[in-house]
Amino acid sequence: MEQRHLILVDEQSQKDRLERISKSLENDGVQLIYEEINPNECSVRQGNGDLKLDKDALKSKLQSIRFLSHLDIFATDYNLVDDELKGIDLIAMLYDLLPHYRNQVVMYSAQIEEVITNIITKRAIGFEQQVKMLKLLAQNEINYLSSEGEFEVKFKKLIIKEPDMTIDARLADSLCAIDNEKFKCSIPGYSDKRISEIGKLLLTKGAKTITLKKNITEHIMANITYIQNYE
Repeated sequence: MEQRHLILVDEQSQKDRLERISKSLENDGVQLIYEEINPNECSVRQGNGDLKLDKDALKSKLQSIRFLSHLDIFATDYNLVDDELKGIDLIAMLYDLLPHYRNQVVMYSAQIEEVITNIITKRAIGFEQQVKMLKLLAQNEINYLSSEGEFEVKFKKLIIKEPDMTIDARLADSLCAIDNEKFKCSIPGYSDKRISEIGKLLLTKGAKTITLKKNITEHIMANITYIQNYE
C-alpha cells in the first residue's frame, strides 16, 4: 500500500473529514498518515491575562513532526488566528524549514475568492512586501480550495496526485530524505558524503553543483544502459 504524509493546520479540528478521506483512500490502496496542528495551542498567556500567539512555538511544533522530511501534502486554512496568523504565514514557515519543498500545498477557505486579494492588499504593506509575497506565492504551486461543497473530493484527488517535478527536484527530494550517516554516496569522488549531503548540494548553484550533476548523469547512464547482444 502506498503512503501519503499530510500536515493540516486549522484552528478547527478536521478530524471527521480526514477520517472519511483516509477510509476512502484505503479503498484506492493509499494509506494516509496525517498530523493536525491547532495554532491556538501555541498561544501564551501574557501578564494582563490575554492570550498571544507564539509563532516560534508554532514553528517548533511544525518542525517536530516526525515525517516532515517525507511530507507529501501541506494544507492550511487561510483564516487562522484573527489578523495575527493567516495561511500564507504557515506556508512561509514551511518554506523556511524546507526551502526546496516541491510537493503539494493547499490553502482553503470558505471565501477562497478573497484570499489572493487579502494577501496582496492587507498582509503585504507597501511595494517591497507585496513583491516578497508574490515571490512566496510563486515559489511552488499552491492549490486553492473552497472549504465548502466538494472539498473532500477535490482534496482527495490532490493527495493522490503526483506533483510534476523535474528530475533534479525529485532526485534531490529523495536524497535529502535519507539523513543517515550510514548511507554514503557510491559515486567516485563523493564516497565520503552522506546521501542527504548530495541532495542538498544538488539543490544549490555553482561550479560544484554543475560538476556533481555531470557525475550523477554519468553514473545514471552507466546503470540504465546496456549494449544489446554484447558479451
